[in-house]
Amino acid sequence: MNKQPIHQLDSDAILTYLRKNLNEQRPITLYNIYHDIPITYEADVAMVHPDYVGIVVHPYQTVCIREDRCTYIESKFIPELVCACPVSIDYTNHVVLFNQLRVPEDIPQNLFHSWVIPDEPARADIGSDHTDDFIAKIEKIAMLNDNRVRIVAEVPVQASYVPQEVIELTFRLEKGGDLIQVQGVVCSAMAVKGLEDRQRLDVEGRATMGDEISILAYIAKREDEIMGKLDKAYRTLRKG
Repeated sequence: MNKQPIHQLDSDAILTYLRKNLNEQRPITLYNIYHDIPITYEADVAMVHPDYVGIVVHPYQTVCIREDRCTYIESKFIPELVCACPVSIDYTNHVVLFNQLRVPEDIPQNLFHSWVIPDEPARADIGSDHTDDFIAKIEKIAMLNDNRVRIVAEVPVQASYVPQEVIELTFRLEKGGDLIQVQGVVCSAMAVKGLEDRQRLDVEGRATMGDEISILAYIAKREDEIMGKLDKAYRTLRKG
């Protein structure tokens, strides 16, 4: 089956494809974010109406859809992710009615990777051949494809880092944890709104295998904690 060009995918065309999912009983996949980690589960199309589509979703997805006021739908019949907005959410039967189906112009970067915020202050020593050493506050960290590490940190405005500058960060993600080193390049350095003396540094780089394992273990630990919060939020909504 030939897929329609993206510019022709209006709401009616998307509903037609989702009706094919319904008729062939093929699941779709929904994407949301909860506290900066992806929440992704398969779902089933339950009905297709000219004005909306009914989908049976995972219980946790209902919480995310309520907070985000949207979800992103992936179907093997549609060439791009589709954004849909909820009309109603049934927390008992896990059925959500959606409308305003469209292909979004852009999708949040963190839709596919977990960004975790350290649960206690994490400081990093930053070294560079061209700039004085500074101490940064790590705001969040992610492990991307191909084991690339992405770090967002706050540094003093006096730290005159520029895009593509090579730097090294040395830090611990928790008290008593392993000392981790990441060598990378500055992706961007931007002012922090409301803080004239600080700027936000976005760095992408790599670490040794041992340090990668430490980062992945910490991310997994934070994901487990956040999933516990998500479970609690769902139970609260269902009771309500």
